[in-house]
Amino acid sequence: AGPWLPYDETVLAELAAQNKPVFVDFTAAWCVSCQVNKRLVLNTAETQSAFGNAKVTLMQADWTRRDPAITVALEALGRTGVPVYVLFRPGREPLLLPEILSPGIVRDALATLQDPRS
Repeated sequence: AGPWLPYDETVLAELAAQNKPVFVDFTAAWCVSCQVNKRLVLNTAETQSAFGNAKVTLMQADWTRRDPAITVALEALGRTGVPVYVLFRPGREPLLLPEILSPGIVRDALATLQDPRS
């Protein structure tokens, strides 16, 4: 499905080591708000091109079957359920986005990737 990579801690760590931002969509097939956010925001041409322009790797953590590795990742973020949207930013705290997304929220999150010093 499109440009989304399956969630993988090792790949996430490698991308972080290369100073590459990663957006992780913690989702599940039974999660209604997850599906709405995907359709209305995440998989729209506008949002996909914003991710592309910001050179963000997209990762999808599918929790449909309550994958234990994803449960651990959620708990590490202080969450116990989906949806959870996280922008992992090189050298900075991960940015948690709200559960209900809008294109503006995603754009604002991506704007934080611009280094203020450059």
